[in-house]
Amino acid sequence: MLNKRFILFLLLVITILTASAQQNEADTVRYDYSFSFNNGLYTSFYSFRNNAPIPFDRIVSPAYDNDFFKNILKAETISFYDENGTPNELPRKLIWGYANNGKPNIYWNNKFNLIPYIGTISHFVSTELVTHYVGGTMMYDPMYIPSTQSYTTEELVHYFINMNTGEIITYSSKNLLELIKDDTELYNEYSKLGKRKRIKSVMEYVQKYNKKHPIYFNK
Repeated sequence: MLNKRFILFLLLVITILTASAQQNEADTVRYDYSFSFNNGLYTSFYSFRNNAPIPFDRIVSPAYDNDFFKNILKAETISFYDENGTPNELPRKLIWGYANNGKPNIYWNNKFNLIPYIGTISHFVSTELVTHYVGGTMMYDPMYIPSTQSYTTEELVHYFINMNTGEIITYSSKNLLELIKDDTELYNEYSKLGKRKRIKSVMEYVQKYNKKHPIYFNK
């Protein structure tokens, strides 16, 4: 009798787990360019990965109007209602990003930046201010006085997003090697390239990796 009960219990567990796996699979879809993200604010990397933002119609402040995406950068906090209708506040600096018209943007360098290329290794471009100092060189000049003159330029900076961890990493061939090290075949192939070839082939190998390791999102 005990064995029969145990077998029935085991069959029940297997049935539940199988149904759960089928449900999870049904709720996710492999990403391609036709995928449209749910519109709203992402409170964290995980809300982005789960395609579960705060819908814009639940945001109280700043008001969701024509100036919303400008005003949100000026706001100290974001006020909204959660799924239970409870009022909440979140510091703007903790916002991960948002999706609008189905396209995701990430909050980085104190601004929102479109993520145009999405995969297990994603890629986006932001701008940052770089200060350049004007002056000569102190080499061979014991009387050299460092110049206080400087100018600042806004320069483009490329980044990777590791979609398994949420880590944001500067775009480089060295960092790509770290990101693809779990794929021995691609890692060995890429690492054997010459330095210049590796630099030129960064996006080629990002695409190769993403093709072998597709990313899935909730519908």
